[in-house]
Amino acid sequence: MPASFVNSVYVLVSILSIFLYIMSVQFKDKKNILITQIFASISYLIIYVIKGAWAGVSIEILEETKDIIFIGYENKKKKIPVIILATFIFLLFVFTFIFYDGPGSLLPLIINIILFVSTYFKNPKWIRYVMVLCGFLWGCYNLYVGAYIILIGNALEIISAVISIVRFKEIDNKQIKKTKKKATKK
Repeated sequence: MPASFVNSVYVLVSILSIFLYIMSVQFKDKKNILITQIFASISYLIIYVIKGAWAGVSIEILEETKDIIFIGYENKKKKIPVIILATFIFLLFVFTFIFYDGPGSLLPLIINIILFVSTYFKNPKWIRYVMVLCGFLWGCYNLYVGAYIILIGNALEIISAVISIVRFKEIDNKQIKKTKKKATKK
């Protein structure tokens, strides 16, 4: 393929991934956050294929699979079994071992363990808080693999997460109070 076509795809998909990931935390409920993040992950997957960042590719595939399974539990209004979370974390280690290409490839492992745990919890508040930290860590990874356009997205991701934390603070706190009241009644 001509380099100009690949570069055009890289730029367009980078912009799309940035937009989707930034928008994901602006939704109130966890299901819509995860659905949007699936499409963002597909975009990131394309970018990492173009860059040859195979640790990032494998982990994006794993993240998409995790999000689809977690959405299924959200639809059924069921708690996600901890064994499923543990399985995904184990697979993160396996993929990182297979595609290890230096210390920089450990960043997706660390980031995704944090992200996977945050999406395990029912309250989307944890996803919003974790996105601030993970936006910074993904920025470090994107520097490492040379995905510079996405760095802009990482900065915007952090800003969007902070805005959503402020925006949904009252709603998130009410959800925590409802959960505590239900637990107290039992």
